[in-house]
Amino acid sequence: MANVLTGNIWNCDSFGIISERPVLVKAVAFHPADVTNVLTLKWWNEATPTLVARNITWTVTTSTDNTVTATTSAFPSTWLDGNVVRCLRDSASTNNRIYGLIQTAGNDTRFVTWGAPFTNQTASTGDWDCFPSYTAFTVTGATLADSHETKWFPFGGEGFWFPNLAIDYLSTSATAIIYVG
Repeated sequence: MANVLTGNIWNCDSFGIISERPVLVKAVAFHPADVTNVLTLKWWNEATPTLVARNITWTVTTSTDNTVTATTSAFPSTWLDGNVVRCLRDSASTNNRIYGLIQTAGNDTRFVTWGAPFTNQTASTGDWDCFPSYTAFTVTGATLADSHETKWFPFGGEGFWFPNLAIDYLSTSATAIIYVG
């Protein structure tokens, strides 16, 4: 395949957003460690932010992941694990236009993202959009005849275009290789 020759290969071993731009996926290779392993790729539609939070005062605490905590008002309770958030306006200007994949939605007052895309903040005020995500591809080790072998999923024809892409779930010790065009 042309993408193998051009070097457009993404080796993925953790959760998070892997592309905020349109991407043509030609194939996926899944390396499960056992029959319980799962890989789920998702995309979101930026044209339809259905869940917004405006004029929220919040803090960001960075460690392995980000915890974003509202200190005034609240984030909508309809924000869910696997949704994608984008900071539209940050009074400190450090997190403007930054995206995060929600690991754990937190009952109106906080959410946790995979990885740490946001910069530490104390008492920043701003606006957030939240986008529901849609499954692009999923596979489990239990559905595979020989779960310990690499599984190759070539997408026929030209592949599939997605407006963006995130790994919503990837089991510990499993890896995915995404071939893009």
